[in-house]
Amino acid sequence: MELQFQDVTLSSKAKLEKYIKPWQSENAEFGFAHIYMWGGDGKIQYAEAEGFLFLKLHFPGEALFFWPPFPADETVQKNYARGMALACQYMEETGWKPLFRSVSAPFVDWIKEQCPQMQFAEKRENFDYIYTSEAMITLKGKKLHGKRNHINKLKKEHPDFQYEPLTKDHYEECMALYDLWQMDHKEPTITQYDERSSVERALLNLEELGLTGGIIRIDGVLKAFTVGEQTLPWMCQIHIEKAEKEIDGLYPTMSQQYASHACTNAQWINREEDMGLEGLRKAKLSYFPARMVEKYDVFPAVAVEKAEVSEKKDEEKVPCGAE
Repeated sequence: MELQFQDVTLSSKAKLEKYIKPWQSENAEFGFAHIYMWGGDGKIQYAEAEGFLFLKLHFPGEALFFWPPFPADETVQKNYARGMALACQYMEETGWKPLFRSVSAPFVDWIKEQCPQMQFAEKRENFDYIYTSEAMITLKGKKLHGKRNHINKLKKEHPDFQYEPLTKDHYEECMALYDLWQMDHKEPTITQYDERSSVERALLNLEELGLTGGIIRIDGVLKAFTVGEQTLPWMCQIHIEKAEKEIDGLYPTMSQQYASHACTNAQWINREEDMGLEGLRKAKLSYFPARMVEKYDVFPAVAVEKAEVSEKKDEEKVPCGAE
């Protein structure tokens, strides 16, 4: 059965969340807002078949891949191997080697139990950083002493600083700040994943996506903004955080202010992955995460062996959803 894919639109929200929300995954990538923000121009598409939701991702310069299939309920989940087989079949028939990325709990256990021929590769650069809300709000303790100092310095040097809840009316100011920020950041991933469009899609659809956020003004000028949401009863998530780099303490102040205004009802805050970028990893580690959401690439082990040992025969290949 060939999967029929379509683009993700705002009207897709209820349909996708029907499959995704029941499993209460802490994976930052699996919320609808994240999917919509980063999935523009067909970069993320979805299909439904046999009680599964399939999400296909294809970014410039990368091989096509899937996220783990989402079963509609526990009955469908008991035959999770079928969903994996359908996904693998699609990738193989369209000329791509089967590859699943961002595989986290509970999908890891399902695949290990039902698809023992699949191989796992840890992707540290894709791990989500999880902090306690209390730590991000209070910044208590010796480890976070430096963050408190930076915030106190900003407040002393800019006593007129103001925090405001983010609204759609701030769109133009936020995008002007983003463009200023981007001039100093030349990482290839910014262009590859079209981050600017993702920021635009979030800012223009805050209410529709269930997003919140905050801005900081200094001398009346917007100097920082952030976008987040409460994804689970116990979890908030930060999607976007941008600030003018010349102002010392602006990033920690933005983080602390948003956490204290929008994350008091959640135990944890997910600040997403570092994408393997040295500066971003250093910044996220500096807040001393309480734990990480581990993620893996998953692919058929036999197919990998076949690629590495060219003399293997085609009949030795095992379908990735088969026993």
